[in-house]
Amino acid sequence: MDSLAYTGSCTAGNIRVRREWGNLSAKERREYISAVQCLARLPSKTSRSLAPGARSRYDDFIVGHSLYTTVIHNSGYLLPWHREMVFQLEQALRNECGYTGYQPYWDWSKWADTPDSSNPIFDGSDTSLSGNGKYVPHEGLNYTTPAGDPPAQILRAAGTGGGCIASGPFVNWTVNLGPISQGLKGQAGPPNPQADGFGYNPRCVIRDFLPQTIQALNSYQNVTELILNSSTIHEFHPAVESGIHAGGHGFIGGLNSDLFVSAGDPLFYMHHTMLDRVWSIWQSLDFDTRVYKDALDGTRTMLNDPPSGNVTLDDSINIAPFLKNVTVRDTMSPTNGRYCYIYD
Repeated sequence: MDSLAYTGSCTAGNIRVRREWGNLSAKERREYISAVQCLARLPSKTSRSLAPGARSRYDDFIVGHSLYTTVIHNSGYLLPWHREMVFQLEQALRNECGYTGYQPYWDWSKWADTPDSSNPIFDGSDTSLSGNGKYVPHEGLNYTTPAGDPPAQILRAAGTGGGCIASGPFVNWTVNLGPISQGLKGQAGPPNPQADGFGYNPRCVIRDFLPQTIQALNSYQNVTELILNSSTIHEFHPAVESGIHAGGHGFIGGLNSDLFVSAGDPLFYMHHTMLDRVWSIWQSLDFDTRVYKDALDGTRTMLNDPPSGNVTLDDSINIAPFLKNVTVRDTMSPTNGRYCYIYD
């Protein structure tokens, strides 16, 4: 593993800079794409007894996200857990696939009103993360969350795709696990052979872009107001859950509509890295309070179902069964302790 990540000696001279996809050169984009594809070729470290469908290192991250879905969404773990997940993916890309850059992000606020053909992350070129799914006539979605008393209802109109990724480097990208969420009407693929969704079920990644979602929830105005108008984490976190977090997944659709295995789409990490960027910016406006003092909001379970205590800095979190636990405290600052990164 990179020694820098664990020394706690973060300085202006060694800090990593995570950059927006559009700010990377064509060469840098291809290097990232190649590293992600490499991760999908490496053998899984997940126990076959736990997830026989996990065949690659990329699948390992899907397993972890699926295992903890009902405690890391609509809970106090959303932001710290996904910060650590993105960090672990970045580490795997660098240490196992020779990637020399850092995890890029997708600034939805910059591109919300830009047609896919003009957006470097979605234009379908060999330097993109591929674009929409092929258009397939389909219905919208109406499903409920896997927790909550009562569960929350999620409505999503039919998007502009609905089929397998149509072009670009991930046109043949395969997801092996899931689907797990119920009521997706085929938008996440055929049923899994195991009830828990961890059986081997290779299929294409479906995307179903819904532009009005990203325009409504992830615009520059919305992101700016979220950062400037949320005076405490108790305002910021709920607004993130129902706003920019939901907006990114809701825009992509398809596999991203499956709360459990959405990490099977490489866009998942671009989205969550941007979420981490927004959180980091918000934290930096009142570092003393927002990093450790009054820094967490929410309980240890999705929608507090079953009822649970509030998340604390000393709680342990785990990204994958073969990785060591870290504390929430370990994840709170991007420039202290285990991390050493900023955003451009």
